[in-house]
This record gives sequence, C-alpha cells and structure tokens, in this order.
Amino acid sequence: MFKCNLPNKPMSRIVSVVAMSLVVASLSPVRVEAASRPSILPVDAGVAVSIPRGPSPSVARAVAIARTHSTLTVALQAPASGKKDTRIARYSIRVKNLRTGNVQRQVIAASPSKVVYPKFVVASSSRYSVTVGAVRATGKVSTWTSPVVATAAKPKVPTTTTPKALPKVAPKKVATTTTLLPKYDPVSVTAQEAVWYPSVIPDRSTPSWNVPIGSYVRGRDVYPMDVTMPIAQRVACNQAKTAPQGIIILSFGRQVKTGASGFGMVIPYADMAKVAATWASGLAECGSGKWEVSLGTSNSGAVTAFNGYTGGQAWAALIAEARKISDPRVAITGAVDLEPGWGPPGQARAWVDGYVASTSTRLWNFGSADACPQTVSSKLTCGNGWTLDDVLWVSSHAGPQVLAMPQIHTLSGSQARQWAVLAARAVTLGKPLRLASFTIQTAACAQRAAGCGSTGLAAWDGWFQLRSALDAIPSTVGTPIGAPMDIRWGWGGPLFVPPPTTTTTTTTTTTTTTTTTTVPTTTTSSSTSTSSTSSTSTSSTSTSSTSSTTTSTSSTSTSTSTSTTTTTP
Repeated sequence: MFKCNLPNKPMSRIVSVVAMSLVVASLSPVRVEAASRPSILPVDAGVAVSIPRGPSPSVARAVAIARTHSTLTVALQAPASGKKDTRIARYSIRVKNLRTGNVQRQVIAASPSKVVYPKFVVASSSRYSVTVGAVRATGKVSTWTSPVVATAAKPKVPTTTTPKALPKVAPKKVATTTTLLPKYDPVSVTAQEAVWYPSVIPDRSTPSWNVPIGSYVRGRDVYPMDVTMPIAQRVACNQAKTAPQGIIILSFGRQVKTGASGFGMVIPYADMAKVAATWASGLAECGSGKWEVSLGTSNSGAVTAFNGYTGGQAWAALIAEARKISDPRVAITGAVDLEPGWGPPGQARAWVDGYVASTSTRLWNFGSADACPQTVSSKLTCGNGWTLDDVLWVSSHAGPQVLAMPQIHTLSGSQARQWAVLAARAVTLGKPLRLASFTIQTAACAQRAAGCGSTGLAAWDGWFQLRSALDAIPSTVGTPIGAPMDIRWGWGGPLFVPPPTTTTTTTTTTTTTTTTTTVPTTTTSSSTSTSSTSSTSTSSTSTSSTSSTTTSTSSTSTSTSTSTTTTTP
C-alpha cells in the first residue's frame, strides 16, 4: 500500500490506492511494470488497478482504472508534448462487458494539465475491456485496449430482524404532463462528430449527394409553438432520412437584449433553445448518422450593446441551455454570420472573443469576406475597415473551437477565390484556416419565383469551385474542405435535392512536377440550362484533353490555361 501524490493538489484530494494484480482473461496475476511515467493516477473512489501494459505516449501520458462492484472509473491524462494541431483534442472511451457484450461509450475533452475521470456504471463480479481512443485535432485516432478488468463482488448486506409490516397506503396520483423530448441514458448515448471532409464529389445515386439544409428562422416559423414545433420536428426527421449526416444552422437574425430579432418578431433565448431541442429530437429519432444543430445570429445592425463581447457571452449561455434540454445524440453548437459590410471588425472580434472565453463548444462563422482580395498579393485589406487577419480571427484563429463555413454563392467564383486567398494568408501566419464546411443558398433561391441570378450556385458546384480556387495557389493545394450546407427560409416545403451537374473541362497545361487528384462528376443532358464558369488547375506534361472527369492537382507549374463550363438544369 502506498500513497500517490499529485503535485499542486490539496491533501484532501490525495487518495490512498492499492497496487493490485490485474485479472486477465485467464484470471492469472499480472506483474506491475516499472515505467518512467506513472502507471497509477489518483482516482475518486474504489480500488485502483495498475496498468502493466500501458498505452504508448501517443495515446496517453498515464492511465489508471478504479473499480467497485458497481462503478468503473478511468483516469486519463493527455500527453503534454506535440504540436498544437496534432495534440489530442478528446478521448473516446469504450467499456465492454465481456459476458453480455453490452457496450458503453463516453467522449470527453482531453487535457495535458489535469486528469479527467470518466465514470461508467458496471455489473458486479463481471469482466470488462476498456478501449481508449485518442482523437487529434486533425481527426487522426490512436487506440489502446486495456487488459481485462474484473469488478468486485457485490457486498453482502447484513441480516437484520424484519420489522413489523406497516399498513399499506394507496399511492397518491400524480398529474403527468406531456413533453416533446424523451429521456435518454447519458452514459450510453453521446453526440458524434458531424464534420465531414469529402475527398471527391459523391455519386448522385448515393445518399451522400444530398446535403443538409439549414434555415433562416423567423418569428412566424416559431409561433405558436404548439403548431410549429411538430412541423419542425417532421422536417428534421425528413432531413435525417434523406441526408446521411451534417450540420444544420438555424439562423435567428441579429441579436437583441432578450434573444434574436427573428427577422421582425423577437424570439427569446429560451424559445430558441426549445427549437434546437425539437430539431435534435427529430434528427436523432429518424436517423443514425452524425448530426449537429447550430444556433446562429449575426453582426447586422452596426454597433449595438448586444453584438460585442457581452453578446458572445450571452450566446454561449444560450448554447449551454439548449444542450441541457436536447437529445444528447445530436451535438448543439453556436454559429454567427459575420460580414464586413454589416459592422466594424472590432465589434465582431469582441463577440467571438466573448463566446470563446465562455465555452469550449464549437462556433461556426457562416459569413462572408466582403471586398477581400481575390488574388494573392501584398493587399491585406477588405471592406468596411476589415483586414484578412480580422476575417481569419473570427473564422478560426480566435480559438480551437472556431470553424469557418464561408458563403460560396457566386457563379463567377469570386467568393471561392476570396477564401482561397484567406487560406494562403493563414499559411503565411502559420495558423490554419479550418474550412470545415461552406454554405450555398440553392434552397432559398428555389423559394423565389425569380431565383437568385448570379448567386444561385449549386452545392457540389460550390465544392468544386472552392477546391479549384485552393488548388490554384501552391501553398493551399490540398487544403481540406468540409461538405456543403444549403439554407432556406423557415421550414420550407419538401427537402431540396441538389441538381445534377455536367462539367466539361478543356485544359492545356505545362508543368514540371505533378500530383493529381481525380474528382468524378455525373454527366447528364437537359434542354434548359444556366451556366457558370469556374477555374481549375490540372497537371500533365504538355497535354491537351477533353473529358467528363474534373482533375485538380498539386504541382509546380510554368503555365496553365483552363476553361470549365458547369451546366445545372
């Protein structure tokens, strides 16, 4: 018996633990391995089991397991070394009962500065395996499985004299209320990562072709809630059945004192949380994929008391409340539409800083880069006093939980080129721009009789456009791009399916070094069409070709001449 002291902790937190042999599958004793890093960490309660075959330093700095007859606690500490973008972001812990096959999972944030203690409810006198998955910011996962852990037998309850039976009393009837949200076991049900980085345009015949659709939520879409929420839940269910996974942004308009403008009818914070819970319920009940509902506002309205630092804090509090009442199988996050033309940069940066200081929950910027340059040069200024660095700050650099979801709406490709320049600037600064998704507005355009003209770019045309713009700049070739999200007004009618795309590319290129990625597209024909033009970069050695396969390339080129025509019926 010995004491395991944790530096800088009060003496009350120091617990005595017993180094015991770990029972393996054959129930034979296992000798504790002497290691330079600690094999036992302090745990909350129970008997500590040392780990004779600990994980590699890439998974955890140290691991310990404590178990009683009813609980199993895993103590984890993340490694302190490693680059910022490759450090472990979170742990996924899986505990399996080897007799019944039942599995429990928990996902927790990793920390090199403190020990985390995920706890599981277990059966007495049973054998369990514990698998620890270390998930890095890049998405790479390293796993380690412990030897078999045997839980203690249930303690015997001392026998006592049976008291005299009391007269039976009929239980009082308790009034019940109907709720839209069922209760879930937080131990076995957790939200999953919903970000998806496609490497190619999916085939139109597969579910992956369909993209999630967010909403601009007006007051009239929310009230009266007893009428509108069942509709919203059915729409969410329909999305989960049609698209395999994705992020749903619900944008409630500019932030006001008590909530959001609702585009003309104020929606209080509490009701926005209920809308999120309704959507989460519909997505979880009807789909098995990874889903995320993100509550959004904007910096419109110039400078107000509610779109600066305190506004970001208030929005973080809203997200925390929405998470409490939502189905835990769906992630609930924050979003903000930050556009230079709507307000000064200092106000937008302050809002994001207030949010980041208040929560570690993800924040999406689904805004624009108004008047930012479309080519890499010494120019760093954008519109309304903004700079490239301001846009990068509110899109990724303010914190590790901040992700970019840029607006890629224009048929001309101007917005795609702006964000490619921003990505190049981020490389220069040594801080990546995380393009984890982007928005198009095809569904909103379909709600207008006249359409959207030059800003009605289709979903996968937008992905190809942004892919081409990034690959045209040497420093941003191959930058990951998340899947698109469409958006519309309200709960909108039937789910809008992206139209088919016909891409014909004629390319003449001379290069010296080649690395080619092929993106298949679907060829169709139509008698009625609209056209948009975007640029692509391919590589070969003095080659001229025409094909229905779009090729984007990482290369060092001396001259490139390319024309691409995309036809959308």
